[in-house]
Amino acid sequence: MILLLTGCINPAGMSYTTLINPEERKKQYVDAIHFYLSKTNYPIVFSENSGIDISYCFHDDIKSGRLEVLCFHGNQDKTRGKGYGECEIIEYALQNSKLINSSIEERIIKITGRLKIKNIKMIIHLHSLLFSKKTTICAINSDMSFPDSRIIIASKSFFFTFLKNKDKINDTEGYYFEHALCDILKNEKKYPYSPFLILPFIEGISGSSGKSYSNKTLTISFSFKYLKFALSQRWHFYKLYR
Repeated sequence: MILLLTGCINPAGMSYTTLINPEERKKQYVDAIHFYLSKTNYPIVFSENSGIDISYCFHDDIKSGRLEVLCFHGNQDKTRGKGYGECEIIEYALQNSKLINSSIEERIIKITGRLKIKNIKMIIHLHSLLFSKKTTICAINSDMSFPDSRIIIASKSFFFTFLKNKDKINDTEGYYFEHALCDILKNEKKYPYSPFLILPFIEGISGSSGKSYSNKTLTISFSFKYLKFALSQRWHFYKLYR
């Protein structure tokens, strides 16, 4: 597995973005990267599209080869919104990351870079045991129309396939990153799909609304209810689209 953390430290007028303070966002990215460095042993790529280089914060981890920090100037057309910007970030990492391109590991975990997935090790371990490397794993809503793009586990080739449709994404026209992701999940039958069988325990702040994500402990009772829901979602998805 390779963790791909996507970042935009200075959104500078990006539409549909409430959390815009660059210093606050930078602190959240740095904290999240430290979290993944300490809580996992996977290689990490941080790809950032506002041209702000934070590699000086991680000199030892970069030198050891554990972490790679990429930055470039993206978001040239802000009218398309942050979903299109997210695609640019992923694309830049796939094209320029030495860690990604030198690794024989096909699977990438794409995570919104300011967020901490508190149970990330459990998620990786369980889904690595149960599913093939071609399986794309992400949450999706009950009517299977809108996936959660905060964390996606997928093969490198899936992301390349997804990016072929990035020019369709335009937030101002109501076609978001999530809509494009949903279309690929349904139409690209060579990539098996599964929802998460355990709910990602996400800690952080939404860039769109500025609200904190819940950090309540997931109870055993809730976990069983969620597993039942996830298995039902998986069955309905294959009934409709496979």
